Amino acid sequence: MRTFYIFKINREMTILTKDVPYNLFRMIENLYYLDSIQSSMSMQVFQDIFTILDKEYLDKRINNLFKSNRYYHYQDGNHYIVNKYKPENTLLKVYKTHIILKTDCLNPTLLVNYLMSDNLFVCDFKNKDYFWLNEFVR
Repeated sequence: MRTFYIFKINREMTILTKDVPYNLFRMIENLYYLDSIQSSMSMQVFQDIFTILDKEYLDKRINNLFKSNRYYHYQDGNHYIVNKYKPENTLLKVYKTHIILKTDCLNPTLLVNYLMSDNLFVCDFKNKDYFWLNEFVR
């Protein structure tokens, strides 16, 4: 199972890093591995890179989009796709700062069919994988 962290990158940082996503990944990875003492110092860096997400809006929108999908269910702020025929087991959780997507398939339904934006950057820190979502979906 892979865990993807999805971040909404602010407009200025998107322009600066669009052609060199490795640099953006390294910045985000450094923030990810900071300990709790250093994390308070990283707040300014966080504000320079990311845009805050509207959690309630995204949860409602995802739920409305997928509620007719027989493999989808929403419970306690978690979006699930469990499809034994694809096969796919995907969990998506929206936070104000990022989205976490845990999946066991290559093209998760919740990622490919919904989360399309020019400013969404996806990171898998464990596997050192990263990409702009709009480049993946094309």
